[in-house]
Amino acid sequence: MSVTKVFVFGLDGATFDLILPWAAEGKLPHFSRLVAEASWAPLESVPNMRSAAAWTSFMTGKNPGKHGIFEFYEPIPQTYDLRFIHGGMRKGKSLWAMLSEQGKRVAVINVPVTYPAESINGILVAGLDAPSPQSPDFCHPPELLQELQARFGTYILEPGLTGCLVGGKPDLAVQKLHKELEQKEEITTYLMKKCKRDFFMVVFRSLDAVQHCFWKYMDALHPQHNSAEAEHYGSVILEAYQHIDQTLGTIRAALDHDTILIVMSDHGFGRKHPANNQLNRWLASHGFLHYSAGRGQVRLIQRRITRLLGKVYQLLIGNTPRPVKEKLAMRFPNLRNRVQSRLCLTNIDWPHTKAYSDTLFPNIRINLEGREPKGIVKSGEEYWQVAEAIRKELAECRDAVTGRLIVDNVFHRDEIYFGPDVDKAPDLLIRWKEDEDIHGIALADNARVSAGMVEDSRPFVPGEDARVISGDHRLYGVFLMAGKPIRKGVKLSKARIIDLAPTILHLFDLPVPHDMDGWVLTEAFEEVATPVRHHFQKGEAQESEDHSTERDYSIEEKQAIAKRLRDLGYID
Repeated sequence: MSVTKVFVFGLDGATFDLILPWAAEGKLPHFSRLVAEASWAPLESVPNMRSAAAWTSFMTGKNPGKHGIFEFYEPIPQTYDLRFIHGGMRKGKSLWAMLSEQGKRVAVINVPVTYPAESINGILVAGLDAPSPQSPDFCHPPELLQELQARFGTYILEPGLTGCLVGGKPDLAVQKLHKELEQKEEITTYLMKKCKRDFFMVVFRSLDAVQHCFWKYMDALHPQHNSAEAEHYGSVILEAYQHIDQTLGTIRAALDHDTILIVMSDHGFGRKHPANNQLNRWLASHGFLHYSAGRGQVRLIQRRITRLLGKVYQLLIGNTPRPVKEKLAMRFPNLRNRVQSRLCLTNIDWPHTKAYSDTLFPNIRINLEGREPKGIVKSGEEYWQVAEAIRKELAECRDAVTGRLIVDNVFHRDEIYFGPDVDKAPDLLIRWKEDEDIHGIALADNARVSAGMVEDSRPFVPGEDARVISGDHRLYGVFLMAGKPIRKGVKLSKARIIDLAPTILHLFDLPVPHDMDGWVLTEAFEEVATPVRHHFQKGEAQESEDHSTERDYSIEEKQAIAKRLRDLGYID
C-alpha cells in the first residue's frame, strides 16, 4: 500500500464518551460525518494514561519501558526529588524522523514531548515540554517562530486555564481557551497552504485543559457540581468540542482526495475522584506508611507551616501575573521543589515507611533500600512481600460512602512495561473501576492516620483539589481514519496508541522497525491492501534506537516547565 499523504489531527484528551452522544444529537456534525465515513475505535492509551508517555508511545510505536518516558518528570536516583524531562531524552526515533529519512516531507505542530525541535525534512514546532516559545530549538527551522508570531501574535503554548480558576476568573479562562483554539486553527490552515507535505500533524491540547478544569460544571454527579455555576459554565466543554468540530470541517475541506485523515487522542476523559489523593492516608491506615509523631508545640508549628505554604501557593498561582512568577522562579530557583515536596509528602516518617504515593496519580512506590535515600525495604523477597501485601489489600479497597469495591486491578510495573527503562516506573499502578462513582477510600484504621495529624490539615494543592481539577484521564481515547483505502463506517475490534506509528508507516508502504511494539491496524483497510512488512522482516526495517540526548534544562527553563505543568495539574 502506498498513499500520497497523511494528515493526523491530534486532540489531547478527546473521548468518545462525549463525542458519540453529541454527534448523535446533531451537535457535532463533522464528527458525525467522519464516524460514518471512517474506520474507528476507542484507542487504548498507555497503562498509566499519562500524556507524556502516551504521545511518546504514539510517535515511537513503543511501550514506555523502551522509550523511557513515563511522565513529564522522573525520579532522581537516591532522592525523593524529581527532574523534568523533555523529548530529547526519548529513546528511539520519532515517526517523523523515520519518514524524513525516507525522503518524506513532514510538518509537526504542537505535539507534546517534542522539545528540542528535531532537524527533520520539513518543519517542527515543539510542544508543552518546551520552556517557552522563545527557548532555543523551539522551532525547526528557527525562523519559523518569527514568521508565525508576525502573523498570529504571541504563540500560545498553553492557555493557562488552571491559574484563572484558582484566581476566581472562570470567564477569563473561557476567553483564553477560545483564543488558543482560534490561533491553533489559524496556524494550522496557514501552514497547510504554505507547506505541501506528505505527512502533516497538529495537536490541539485545549480539550485536555478544559476538561480538567470545567468537568464539574457539566457533570451533575460530580461532588463539586453547583447548579447555579452550571448555568454559566456547564456548556464550556461542549462549546470547545464544537469549536474543534468546526476546525475538523475546515481541515477536511482543505485536504486532497488522496490524503488519509487520522483523528486521534492520547487518552480519554472522565470525572476526577479523590482516591488518588488519599493513597498515602490509605497506606498509613494499613501500616505501610507512618507519619511523624511530633508532639505538642512542634506538631502545631508543622501544621501551621504546611497550611501557610498551601495558602501562599494558592495566592501565587491564582493572582500573580505570569512575568512576576517567572522573576520569582529565577530569583528563588529551588523554592518550588521544596514547596511541592512539603505539600505532597508532608510529615512522612521515612525510616518507618514501606511504601508511599505522590498522591497525584494512581501509583505506589516501595521505599526500597539502596534506591530511596531512606529506604527500609530490602530488595528481593521482602520487596515482593510488601508489593503483594499492598496488592492484596487494594483488591479489597472500598468506597467510603457506598462500600463498593473500587479497584479494578493492581499491576506491578514488570507486568505492563518491558524494556531497559522499566525501573523508572512506579512499582505499582492502580486501575480504578471507571464505572463506579468513587467518593473516597474507606480507611482501615483512622486512628493510625490521625496520629500523623495530616488529613484535616492538608493544604490546597491545585493538581489534587477537585475544586480546580475536576476531570481526569481515562484509558480509552479516540481513533478515526478515513480515506480511499480505508473501510467506511467500521468499528474496529481493537486499536492501541502504539499501533498508529506502524500503521502510518504501512500507509506509506514503508517497513516497520522490528523493535516497535505496535501492529498495523489491517482491519481498517480494504481487502486490496498490500501485505504488511512488519517485525518478521527484520532485514528491511531500520531499528529506531538512536535518538536520545543528554541535554538538560537550565534552571530558568526548569522553573518555566514547573509552572506550566503545575498549572495543568500534572505536578504540585
